[in-house]
Amino acid sequence: MVELLAPAGEYNSFLGAINAGADAVYLAGNMYGARASAVNFEQDELIKAIKYAHLFGKKVYLTVNTLTKNEELDKLYDFLYPYYISGLDAVIVQDIGVFLYLKEAFKDLDIHVSTQAAVTSLYGARFYTDLGAKRIVIARELTLNEIKDITKAGIETECFIHGAMCYSYSGMCLFSSYLGGNSGNRGRCKGPCRQPYKTDGKEAYYLSLADMNTVEIIDKLIDAGIFSFKIEGRLKSPSYSAGVTSIYRKYIDLCLENPGVRLEIDKKDMDFLRMLYSRTSTGCGYYERTKSPKMITFEKGAYAKVDENLEKEIISKYIDKPKKIKANLSFKGTVGEKASLKMEVAKEPDYNVTVYSDNLIEKASKAASGKEEVENQLNKLGNTVFEAGKSEIILDDGFIPVQTIKRLRREACELLEDRLTVSERSADIRKPLISDVKENVLNGFSKTLTEAKDLSSGSKVAFVKKKYQLDTILNDSFYDSYVVSKEIIEDENFEDTVKNCGKKIYIELPLVLRKQNEGYFKKITGYASEKSFISGVCVNQYDAYEYLKEAGFEKEMIGNLNIYSYNDISYSFNGNLFNRVFNPQELALNNFNKYVSDSMMVLFYGKARLMITANCILNTCKKCSKYIPENKYSFTDLKDRIGVDFKAYPDCDEDLCFNVIYNSKPTSLHKYFDKFKKLGVKSYVFVFTDENGNETKRLTDAYKSLFEGVSDDIKVDYTAYHLKNGIL
Repeated sequence: MVELLAPAGEYNSFLGAINAGADAVYLAGNMYGARASAVNFEQDELIKAIKYAHLFGKKVYLTVNTLTKNEELDKLYDFLYPYYISGLDAVIVQDIGVFLYLKEAFKDLDIHVSTQAAVTSLYGARFYTDLGAKRIVIARELTLNEIKDITKAGIETECFIHGAMCYSYSGMCLFSSYLGGNSGNRGRCKGPCRQPYKTDGKEAYYLSLADMNTVEIIDKLIDAGIFSFKIEGRLKSPSYSAGVTSIYRKYIDLCLENPGVRLEIDKKDMDFLRMLYSRTSTGCGYYERTKSPKMITFEKGAYAKVDENLEKEIISKYIDKPKKIKANLSFKGTVGEKASLKMEVAKEPDYNVTVYSDNLIEKASKAASGKEEVENQLNKLGNTVFEAGKSEIILDDGFIPVQTIKRLRREACELLEDRLTVSERSADIRKPLISDVKENVLNGFSKTLTEAKDLSSGSKVAFVKKKYQLDTILNDSFYDSYVVSKEIIEDENFEDTVKNCGKKIYIELPLVLRKQNEGYFKKITGYASEKSFISGVCVNQYDAYEYLKEAGFEKEMIGNLNIYSYNDISYSFNGNLFNRVFNPQELALNNFNKYVSDSMMVLFYGKARLMITANCILNTCKKCSKYIPENKYSFTDLKDRIGVDFKAYPDCDEDLCFNVIYNSKPTSLHKYFDKFKKLGVKSYVFVFTDENGNETKRLTDAYKSLFEGVSDDIKVDYTAYHLKNGIL
């Protein structure tokens, strides 16, 4: 058994998807959805969609997959309650605070973990299922072999099979957010990855991935144990939702009916898919590869205009002609009794209703009512979801008014529809307080493995990418802690440099944990455990946290920038898991007072990570270390059309390649230093990426003067990101 899951950005898309064969549809209400620019559903329309889906044994999943602020979290219960009592089948969630709140508020509502949560391994899948997740929407970057590792563990998975592809791991992208305040984590991505960039003087669409089209390998995806096959496209038209769904329904059914038989795709069907809003090229995504220049469009991507006749054909077939449920009708109208109509769903005999006339049937004074006349009236079900199946009509010489037959027909249809869509959930549930959920989180989940250092006197943490940066500032009294990259620990002089420095040394683990680099994770975390001069590690995913917990890691853990804490619950949860966590990068300063604690670190200086990517720009441009060995840890210019220079860094390890794209300007919060002090912030982070040794020292001296009250003259071309206004 597998599920075909289709998108709907409006009601006609929903109808088209259901009528074309989707087993479930995912959609959004007017809040909390990661496609804010879609039409989306108002409350009445969404409830109508839930009931319509349930009539045909289909499901509706609601996207609640944005990072959520406190004031929004407080409104979430009232937003979801009408859909919950109407029988909503599941919610799709990114924010860990939202996840924990919904587990408390709606205890029997299934939660699916969004691809925005970037679950990339069995460890991440276990982390969420242990918390109570019903399903994991796997990151699009995983190969089939990696997915099999998860499905073999009995974890219910959902994977994308068709549609647009993000260049960054979903949920690990701040590109649109930093460029204009339109955050992908809030459903407002403006797609800077779809713009041209220049490197080595050559301009192309290096960050624009080809669309996914997996119909040719759908049999392999089924064999991999994937449960739900997801079509991307809530921003696309009803004809797209219906048309794409119909093709995948056809081939999924063929595979299920003919297991082991080689799948052959009709060329007409491939052409049909290409005509339905595909870009200039398509491919099978990452399922059979980890990276490739063949996945890039290079030229400007433009959706093919759908043929007008094709669109009309799809709309006529799947939207203008709604699905019908065949119902058997049994009518009895005998003199001296009330007329009765029993209506029964043909495939489910248990679903039946019987309605009665108000008055007794009288003997006809002239012509008695005939079977043909009664049957004709009963069969007029055109505006309902039913069509007539078998009819049984019992009459004698009585007269039954036409209006009586019409009323019985209408009442029976309404009652049977209600019977088929009734939700058995109790409406009598309590709205939990955020403070109560916070307390339950703190009491119910394991605390950090080690206690954090006392930060009462203040802490300055330097993240260093290059060995020369570390050498330059290691003995500077300004810093008490250093987080070093894997590039640095590969240096043969690393241990001699740090083991007697008297400072705390942490290792920044690879930013993504996958089956393919689990061996390297084991190697590097084993090194961190073994060496007494290493205080702990910095982790970027819950996948890595779970790995360390299961491995029995006993040193400190810092939650890196992609461990998001947007609300009280997520911050409390993350503060419970990690010794230290970063401030939310996209929240305004007036939100900080809610989160300030000894475990919070503020990114005070440094270039923000805009993307973490599975595809490799250096590989695409034939500049990676397999072609040019000295490029192993080199920065590559990536300039937009107005000359703004973003830096791409190949953060590859022994087994897995991925890039980090950094902002063109560093963040600097020196203008807000006094406000941070008043708020009680104690731990400040300084991130050095491509700065040379002299610049690293100059900046350190400048910030030291600021903190010592000597000078606030910080000479740097900077951004304060969203500190003033936050994001929508």
